[in-house]
Amino acid sequence: MQNELTTPRVLILCHDVIGSRMAGPGIRYWEMARVLAARHPVTLLAPQPIDLGDLTTPPNLTCGCFTWGAAETLAPWLAAADVVVANGFLLLPHPELAHSASPLVLDVYDPILLENLELFRSAPAEQRRQQNEHDRALLMQQLGVGDFLLCATERQRDLYMGVLVALGRVTPHLTDETPDLRGLIDVASFGLAAQPPTKQGPAMRGVLPGIGDDEIILLWTGGLWDWLDPLTLIHAMPQVLATCPQTRLVFLAGRHPGTVQEMQMPQRARALAAELGLLNQAVFFYETWVPYQQRADFLLEADIAVSLHRDHLETAYAAIRSRFLDHLWAGLPSIVTAGDAAADLVRNRNLGYTVCPEDINDVVRATVHLVSNREVRQQCAEHARQIADAFTWERTLEPLSRFCMRPLRRSRPVSPHVVPEPPAALATVPPTTTQESSMQEEYTQLIQKLETGWQFGMPAQQGGMLSRVAQRVLGRVLAPVYAQQRDFNAALVQLFYQSAARHEEILGYLNAMMAQIVKLEQRIDTLARFDGVLSERIETINRDINGRLDALAAFDGTLSERIETINHDINGRLDTMADHTGDLHDRLLRLTYTVQLLNEALAAADEVSASLAEHLASLTPTAPEEGRPRQ
Repeated sequence: MQNELTTPRVLILCHDVIGSRMAGPGIRYWEMARVLAARHPVTLLAPQPIDLGDLTTPPNLTCGCFTWGAAETLAPWLAAADVVVANGFLLLPHPELAHSASPLVLDVYDPILLENLELFRSAPAEQRRQQNEHDRALLMQQLGVGDFLLCATERQRDLYMGVLVALGRVTPHLTDETPDLRGLIDVASFGLAAQPPTKQGPAMRGVLPGIGDDEIILLWTGGLWDWLDPLTLIHAMPQVLATCPQTRLVFLAGRHPGTVQEMQMPQRARALAAELGLLNQAVFFYETWVPYQQRADFLLEADIAVSLHRDHLETAYAAIRSRFLDHLWAGLPSIVTAGDAAADLVRNRNLGYTVCPEDINDVVRATVHLVSNREVRQQCAEHARQIADAFTWERTLEPLSRFCMRPLRRSRPVSPHVVPEPPAALATVPPTTTQESSMQEEYTQLIQKLETGWQFGMPAQQGGMLSRVAQRVLGRVLAPVYAQQRDFNAALVQLFYQSAARHEEILGYLNAMMAQIVKLEQRIDTLARFDGVLSERIETINRDINGRLDALAAFDGTLSERIETINHDINGRLDTMADHTGDLHDRLLRLTYTVQLLNEALAAADEVSASLAEHLASLTPTAPEEGRPRQ
């Protein structure tokens, strides 16, 4: 048990990229490390080297990296830790975590099983079935081996509570110790910085064409994931612009910095915006992933924040999305889809408007109402800032801080489940290389140039009267040429989108192939390790058998001696018994002779007695005859 005078050493394991450019998971584990480092020695590991950039590292925090799927790269870190905090997904490439000697905290804030139901909805039926079986087994293992579990919302906690009951983890002993089971599973939602956001430089206004100080910016602050719904928002924009032409929609649509499966939604959203004639006119896609420390520049230039999703299980039980909490941090009114935890906050705390899933008219009404009413926007913004303090990282991570101060390794009534291999096409993608990231940056820049320059026309008229007349005449002459060129450019843009989509598809196949190569290497390493372990086990068994045979031989010698001693003792006792038998026989003979003499003596005595009786009878006088006088 951990000495109470020693501060437990905490090891935090992240499955995603951590650095200056990071998504929600990386942000979450960076902030975990920062908060816990105020009271503990903390080591933070990620699958790639951590690029700190302009992030400030606490003095108690050490950063490092591990090799995905290589147990030996984690072993020394695990041995040195008093408590291990890991994302639940890491049980897949690192099953050794399930047997950690130190208390194990598993973070299951992301319901992967429900997320994949949407992500692979268009996959073949057998592939979907295999993926679902794989995800279910992984969830069983996560909830079966964690000594302490972190989830994202109370609704999500209720979902996991049912699984814990089915796994046999809700026992009388546990409920005696922690009646509400907060000692086993508690809520640690995403959080916010305690300091308010500050602007460092321009982000959209004066940077993106057509967005100045007078435009009202709708900002989509999160990623364009396949389970979200940017398409309804784009479909609503023509009606919004008809009433509020100063409205501009900006998507922060940079490629995810980590190793997630390729999404179809980014290309679908761009294609729809181009089809409606809105691309780079009223709808913009910011193609670079915004650095963590610079996101405030975008938030503080926006007027309204938007997050929409379709109606399905993932959104019902999902975490409060990381980028939604940024709406509160920056004091932005929100438009969100009804049905999840974020929508409950927006509705109950008057932070903006909730809309029905995939309802274009509802989105139009909410957007126009907020764009047209500065006072309403200001009221919603003030309410958002008021509740932001409740979501600081120090507060949301309080359950984790409590456990790490007194880590406890619980008994695990359920054996760790064996997680089946995921379908080949869905295998875990290995971390991207620096070269691939550089190529992606160039690819993104090409997209930006193409989207910016595909529309053109006659320059604005300037100069004297004759110059303007000449330009007007020339414009009429060249108008068909410009129109034809614009049509050609539009077709070229569409062709590029199709090419880009094909590129993403091929990249997905390549990543899947790379994943299979990594899996094969891991299996070879596993077989090699297993062979070594098996050889050691066989050698140990041989030594044990030889030792037992030696002990058996020694016992056999001892047993032979014991048997010989017993035989000797029995023979001695038999000899003694024979002597006693002879003596007894002599005594019986003598006794028989004595009895015979006694019988003869008794017979002689009888004869003497008879003779004596006769003699006595002869001596008895005869009685006198009757009537004879006495003499």
